Amino acid sequence: MDEATADRLVRHWEDGWNGCDVETIMAPFADDVVFSSPFVSRLTGDPGRIAIDGYEALHAYVAGALQRAGAVRYTADAVYRGADTMVLVYRCHMPDGTDKPGADTMRLGTDGKVVEWRSHYASEPAEISASVHGGETAWPAPRQ
Repeated sequence: MDEATADRLVRHWEDGWNGCDVETIMAPFADDVVFSSPFVSRLTGDPGRIAIDGYEALHAYVAGALQRAGAVRYTADAVYRGADTMVLVYRCHMPDGTDKPGADTMRLGTDGKVVEWRSHYASEPAEISASVHGGETAWPAPRQ
C-alpha cells in the first residue's frame, strides 16, 4: 500500500467519523467488505456474531454507530502500512474528557477498495471475551 492510498483512507475515516458522514466513511469500501469488531455482538444482540458482511449491512451498522457516538471525536495518531494493509492507531475523545485508544486494520482488494476492516480496542481480554462470547472465556486457563 502506498502512502497516498493510506492518507486517503485516513482522511475518509477521520473526516467521516468527526463529520458524522456515513457516505464519507463508506466511500473506500468494496461491496463484499467484511467488518469485525468486539462491538458487533453487543450491538446486534447476538453473542456469537463478530462480523458484518457486505457493504449494505456495514453501511447500516456505521449509520447506527454514528448515531450512538454523539459527541465522540476521533484523532488518527499513527498509520502503519503493509503490502496490502494498513493499521490506523487512533484515540476516541469521549464527552466526559477521557480518551480511549483503538486500532483498525484495513486490507485492500486488487481494485484498491477495502475488503476487510477489523477494529481493535485496548481492553482486558476477559472483557472482550465476555462481550464477544456471551460470558464464556475464549482462552484456555494458564498452565500451572
